[in-house]
Order: sequence, then structure tokens, then C-alpha cells
Amino acid sequence: MTEKLPLIPYPSGAVAMLGGTFSKPSRLVIALDPSFDAECVLLYVREQLGMEAQEGGQSPDLIITAAADATEEQAYRLEVNPKECRIEAITLQGVFYAVQTLRQLLLAYPEAVPCCRIEDKPALLWRAFMLDVARSFCPVEEGKRIIDILASFKMNVLHLHLSDDQGWRIASESYPKLGEGESGRYSKQEIKDLVAYAQARHIMVIPEIDMPGHFTAALASYPKLSCTGGPFTIPTGEGIFSDILCVGKDEALSFVKQIIEETASLFPAPYIHLGGDEIPLDRWVDCPDCQKRKRVLRLSDEKALLRWFLNEMTSYARGLGKQVILYNDYVDEGYDKKIITQVWNPLLDASALTHPVIMSDYFHTYLDMDHTLLPLPVVYRYGKQLQTQKYSSLYGSEFMLWTEYIATREERDFHLFPRLIAGAESFWTQEGQHDYRRFMHTFAKHGSAYLSSDAQITPKKQWNTSSIVSAFARYKRRRRVKRNSRKAGISLS
Repeated sequence: MTEKLPLIPYPSGAVAMLGGTFSKPSRLVIALDPSFDAECVLLYVREQLGMEAQEGGQSPDLIITAAADATEEQAYRLEVNPKECRIEAITLQGVFYAVQTLRQLLLAYPEAVPCCRIEDKPALLWRAFMLDVARSFCPVEEGKRIIDILASFKMNVLHLHLSDDQGWRIASESYPKLGEGESGRYSKQEIKDLVAYAQARHIMVIPEIDMPGHFTAALASYPKLSCTGGPFTIPTGEGIFSDILCVGKDEALSFVKQIIEETASLFPAPYIHLGGDEIPLDRWVDCPDCQKRKRVLRLSDEKALLRWFLNEMTSYARGLGKQVILYNDYVDEGYDKKIITQVWNPLLDASALTHPVIMSDYFHTYLDMDHTLLPLPVVYRYGKQLQTQKYSSLYGSEFMLWTEYIATREERDFHLFPRLIAGAESFWTQEGQHDYRRFMHTFAKHGSAYLSSDAQITPKKQWNTSSIVSAFARYKRRRRVKRNSRKAGISLS
């Protein structure tokens, strides 16, 4: 017998209903396989289930064992019986995801959980969310709230966009003027605290320092790193700005290497994002230092100089134990083969890429767009599209929240929910198990309980929109993307 349990994301594997029900005890007694860290498991139960727990004792309510037949690190098996629940996994991450599923069952069935057996694992291994903190600063406590929500829906990567033209949000010991006087900047200790908080919830935090474009905030503090010498004013709103890092100056190369080193030391993840998007190269054409560098290296043009620079920074980051991620605007066969390309531009052909890819298609993942441009069903279908298309090496996918015009918690929430939750299911659940109507029913009934208590959810009447209205809005936005791409010198097919 099968039944559609009210779970988000819905399990990818088999779901079987068993006889009887399980009643939530006042205190959870856990029998734990010694291969798992007891302190971590007890923390999961206390924080995620909101229950006091103890390891050991007779008649355990929760039995956690190491799965003998599992190979996927994020997979788990959960069985709810009348007298106890059983979890099987091979990693703490698998145990954590099983606890999240149990949490939702206990919230949906507060009196008695129907007995069931669930086998589950993610469809995509990289299930990410990018938060732009450069345009609008996000306080640490708010970042932790977002991490909690990501974890509760089994997303596992938080990408922090830490620098841009409009802001520099991470303090530097070597260059203390960076971000000085702005409305918010993370200290070294705050970053460590946020990263540790995320790690405890099995979320990897990836830092992004955008270069050599989107660099005005850095140039405003250190104008000598530019081609013209400034002065520069930090802009507001969106835009592609002409002044970029001068790669002809040795001091500019030393600057970015030092920033990469400082950033790498704060984030233990094996990845670092270096941006590499929307880079107008006009300043380099007129800059004697850049032209000298180009001649010395015997490079044909400014795009070749850009390729050299990003390959150099990739090599430097690799020496620090980091694999580089770049937006795919300019990445071609001449770029380091180990660079992971994040595909955002819907006008570029991602299927031809030979680099590993993270998919973030503008018209499917940019949650800063209103619901007219990106309605909920389009978000939900994206995971299925990715699972059925062929890429040379698909890491996974990522939802994006750019914040030029989003500054408050309420504004963030209205853009994120329920679209981010629909996206979480589309990334986790195997495409054969996708069911938009089931998701809608479950979220409408239980979504508020599954989210944090203070989360703001977009009114249901805005979740969808007329296909004609949406198509016209997307047509207009596509023209803007095309115009901006040409302004930035991005070659379109």
C-alpha cells in the first residue's frame, strides 16, 4: 500500500505504509551505532525535533544503525514502527536528513505518526542557494535563520556573494579600508561563527569574491588598483560598470592573491567562487599597464588577457587547496579544465560546455524576479529539466537571490517562499516522483509549520500568473539580458 506522505522534499525512493501508528514520547531514548558521533546526533534530535534525548537505556524510541548496503553518502532509510523509529545511513549527513523527515512527520501528525518505511536519496548532489550580501547586507543572525531553513528542506550549499560594485562585506587584515564605513561588514570571527553554524547542519558555505569586474567597491577604497586611478564612488542599484581591476599592475595581482588567501583561510569548503562575469574590457584597451602585460605575454587581445588572469588566479587558489567556480560568461576551451562553470545566462549554450557545470538559468533560478517573470510552477519544473538533460559533468544547481532592490527580511521572504521550497524539492526528488499538485497541497497545509515561525510567505494568489502575461514579461527581460551581455562583451550564439 502506498500513500503520499506530506513531506517536502518528497522522497526519491520507495515509500511504503505499514500498519499502526507511532506516538511521540516525552523524552527520546536513542540506541546509536558507535560509528556515529553521539553528541552530533543528540544535537540533531534536540534542535530539529525539539525533544530531550538520551543515548542508551532499555526500550529505545529511536534506533540508528550504519547501513550495510548503502553507497550514497546523503542517502538514508527511515522506518516508523508502533514502538520505535529506525534510521539507517552511512554518514551523519544521511542521519541528519532522516531526522528532518521525521521532524516533518511529527509536525504533520502531532497525535500519532502513521507507520511507514522510506528509502531516500537526492537526485542532485549540489543543491545550493546564493545569497547576495554585497548589495544589501544580511546580518549574521538572519544568515543563521536562512541556514536553518535550507537545512530543513535538505539543501546543502550556501553561496555567499560577498563583493560587488555596490559593497564589500568581508573584513581584510591586509586591506582594512575594504568595506570601511559601509552599512555592514563581517568580521573574521563572524564568518567563522556562521560557517561553523552551517557545518553543524551539513551546509557547505562557498565564498564569492567577484573579479576582475563588479569591483567598484574595492576600487573606491584602493583606487590605484584600477586602470585610471579614480576616484570612485560606490554605486547603488544594478548595472555593469566600466571600471574594473587593472591586471597590468603587479600590485593589483598581489591584492587579489592576498584576498583569495585570506578568504580561503576562513572558509574550509574545498571551493571558492571568483565571479568572472559581466566584464567590459574597454579600460584595458586604453590602459598602458594592461597593454604592456598583453605584449609581454604575447596575447592576442583583451579576452586572452582575461583568460590569462582567471587561469592565474585559479592556479593560485588551487595551491591553497581550493577549486575555482566561475560564471560561464567567458569560459572557453582555453580556461583551466578543472574550473567549475556556473551557467546563468539563458542566451548561452550550456550543452556545449566541457567544464563541470552548476546550472542557474536566469529564467528558472533568479528568485529576485517577481512572480510574473518566475512563477512557482516554472521553479518546480526546473529540477526535472536538469535531471532529464545531458551535461558532460553536472554538479547540481543553485537558486539565486540578488539584492539590489531587496533589503529587508520581509522582502527576502516574499521572494523566497514558497519558490525556494519548491526548488528544494525539484533538486532532491527524482524526476519520476515530481508532482506539483502534491507539493502545492502539502505546502498549503503544512508549509508554515515546516518553515521557521516568523517566515513571511507570498500570498497564494501570486504564486502563478497568466502564461500570456508571463511570456511577454520574459520576452522583455530576455531583450535586457541580451543588451547587457553585449555591453559586457559576452559572445552570444
